[in-house]
Amino acid sequence: MFAGIDVGTESIKVVVMDEGNPLFTKMEVTEESGLMASRRLMEEARKALSLNPANTMKVAATGIGKKTVSFADRQISEQICHTRGAHWLFPSARTVLDIGASGSRGMKLSGEGKLLDFALNSKCASGTGAFLETMTKLLETSFEEMSTLAAAVAEGTKISNYCAVFAESEVISKIHAGESRASIAAGIYEAVVDRLMEGLRQLGIRPDLVVTGGVAKNAGILRALEKRIKLAVKIPGDPQSVGALGAALIAREMAKR
Repeated sequence: MFAGIDVGTESIKVVVMDEGNPLFTKMEVTEESGLMASRRLMEEARKALSLNPANTMKVAATGIGKKTVSFADRQISEQICHTRGAHWLFPSARTVLDIGASGSRGMKLSGEGKLLDFALNSKCASGTGAFLETMTKLLETSFEEMSTLAAAVAEGTKISNYCAVFAESEVISKIHAGESRASIAAGIYEAVVDRLMEGLRQLGIRPDLVVTGGVAKNAGILRALEKRIKLAVKIPGDPQSVGALGAALIAREMAKR
């Protein structure tokens, strides 16, 4: 058995696999420390898989809180883990875009799944899940309803500010000015894609493009992104766990060596 743990800004993901496939996958939003939450989820995995407590397994950790997982055999960068996980799921992947709660990153990979180059988002948070969550509150809507609203218009209102704080003020002004929620919602998605394109342009987009992270579940973002790049993107069944999957694959390679 091999395990990968991804400690993100808001959630922790654990994947346990054998020589062939993942056997246990769990994602949990928690305020616990990375160490406490990862220990608890690993114990949950052991029970779910009926593993002997004496059974040892290689563990690799990734994510912003990877260093908190003190029992891991190795800590690995998010770029490498998302690349490895995305390529295992989609061998045709040549570009990976990870959009999380507090950041995004683009990655270019080889045909063998090796990380060739990467680009991180700018310091501004307007291309992340946290920004989208703030926008749903301003529009008094859910993620699903916001996506439906945006689909009803051909083009959204322009959100010109790159800074998340100023963009929030701009959206409030547009609401007060009487602009439709549908037009504002579409404009928000287009503004987020503007930020995501910063990194993708640096790398160059090569198909297939795989989108990972929690925001990969947002239909409005995917629709706006595909419209911009004029390509269909590939989405894993569990996009939030791709980093943990990549870490588990690396743990498996460590054990073989």
